[in-house]
Amino acid sequence: MQRKESFNHAAKIYDESRPSYPDEVIDWIIHRTRVTKNDRLLEIGAGTGQATFKFAERGYKIHCIEMGQNLADLLIENGSEYDLTVDVCAFEKWKPKTSFKTSFIFSATAFHWIDHQVKYQKCYDLLTENGYLVLLWHVAPDTQLDQVKKAYDLLWEYCPDRKGTPKANHQLKLDRKVEIENSGYFVLEDYMDYHWKLVENKERLTKAFFSQSSFLSLDKEKQEALRSKVIDLYQSLDDTVEAEIHTTVYIARKK
Repeated sequence: MQRKESFNHAAKIYDESRPSYPDEVIDWIIHRTRVTKNDRLLEIGAGTGQATFKFAERGYKIHCIEMGQNLADLLIENGSEYDLTVDVCAFEKWKPKTSFKTSFIFSATAFHWIDHQVKYQKCYDLLTENGYLVLLWHVAPDTQLDQVKKAYDLLWEYCPDRKGTPKANHQLKLDRKVEIENSGYFVLEDYMDYHWKLVENKERLTKAFFSQSSFLSLDKEKQEALRSKVIDLYQSLDDTVEAEIHTTVYIARKK
């Protein structure tokens, strides 16, 4: 199983544990791009709606592309009150049923999974003149909690080929800027690095560990062995845990 496909096999846990996006970030994007409600926005990799609903509740119409059927089913169920349409398909293979152009494409913690040879050119082709591509990611600084550190040490023991040498957060953020600028299709017009505190209960934090691709792509035997060890570790955490999150936003305009 490819890592980018693994989330679909734990859609409920993903939906219950993945954080949304701060209102301050969404409002800044809308203010900065002046995106209107005339177009239907396009979202790539909508998941179960973590960013989708933040725009939808502000009155925007959105067409979502999500490659996982189970994720898409929850997206449709959770978003029944909004003006959403959903295609279940990988973005690389997606073909609109009718002629489709939009002034605004966004992707939240998903764009890195898309084929580099496809993603920027295809977004360019789908955007109207001077249209915007807006990319968001959550970046979690290194945790100070011993239990969480030990849990990740165990994870890398089960999948040592994936540990590698983790990039420092500042380098990861810079690399994403450079990638956009070097795409040849977009100009990076603005950037936000918004720091905020996420307060989680112990149960949700545990589920979040089990919703990540490195865990989900392990075989069932390794998952079960690791699951029991992580649950034991996390039992000693406080009932509520505060974590620092950096939400980074890249606003790119079509050349």
